[in-house]
Amino acid sequence: MGVLPWKYPALGVILSFCLALSGASVFAQSDGRTTVASRNERTMHQFQGKDGAVTFTNRPEKYKHRSDFVELAIKYERIPLPPQYKPTPVTQPKVVTDENLRSIVSRYAALYGLSETLVYAVIRAESNFNPNAVSPAGARGLMQLMPGTAAEMGVTDIFDPTQNVAGGTQYLSKMFGIFNDKRLALAAYNAGPENVKKYKGIPPFEETRNYVRIVLAFEEAYAGGATAPKLTISSSGTGSQFSSAQQKVSGKKPFIVHFHSGLTQPADQVHDKDPYWYIEYGPRIYPVRKDLVKTIEKA
Repeated sequence: MGVLPWKYPALGVILSFCLALSGASVFAQSDGRTTVASRNERTMHQFQGKDGAVTFTNRPEKYKHRSDFVELAIKYERIPLPPQYKPTPVTQPKVVTDENLRSIVSRYAALYGLSETLVYAVIRAESNFNPNAVSPAGARGLMQLMPGTAAEMGVTDIFDPTQNVAGGTQYLSKMFGIFNDKRLALAAYNAGPENVKKYKGIPPFEETRNYVRIVLAFEEAYAGGATAPKLTISSSGTGSQFSSAQQKVSGKKPFIVHFHSGLTQPADQVHDKDPYWYIEYGPRIYPVRKDLVKTIEKA
């Protein structure tokens, strides 16, 4: 039976998909905190070779550093919500307090293997602790989730602090998994993993280089005992440390991407790379599954 995937390629792909479906995350409680439990199955990854053939594997480390293979997509898991979670109405502006944000960050930093100080630093740089922040690129909430990424993770309210931080920390942990380097992971969070792969390091974008430097500075300050600034909550505005840099590439864009979630995202270019749309905004590139997109409108 072990030779079937090699002798019959189509059957091998089917078996690989079956394995992928069995790799769901398993969670356990440890000292009152949610942690990732060990599991026998690992999430499947897809790599494409130079000959166009796609390889499915649960051992991505064998391929991710090879120049003749490219990882096709990041596999997201549905965000887990705490038992006591109660969503607020989607139309209601969101509010965070020091206490509930501390609880949210503690839970999801532990869940995804990140330091709490780094998560606070990313929140500070991305949204300045404004849960209702919206960037010119269409990113939303505390850690500035993109609509397509949020939808892939099962986020039903992108402005909800619990769901947003759950999604943002999962995405950041995925960047660590791909690049295994904090600076590169942060660069990928800002500019997209495709750009980090393309430039084989931090992309030569002023905004991204400043972003990495400032997030690391915030992290060091929080690790040294600095406290988060007093939260100022508003119902609109970017709140981002990089709003001025983002404005340089903002303005009317030639495309508007409409998601089934009801959210929209502007784009400079949209490329068809089945089964994904690759959405470009300024220097950023976001791959989005086609089934999450309702329409792409030419502005």
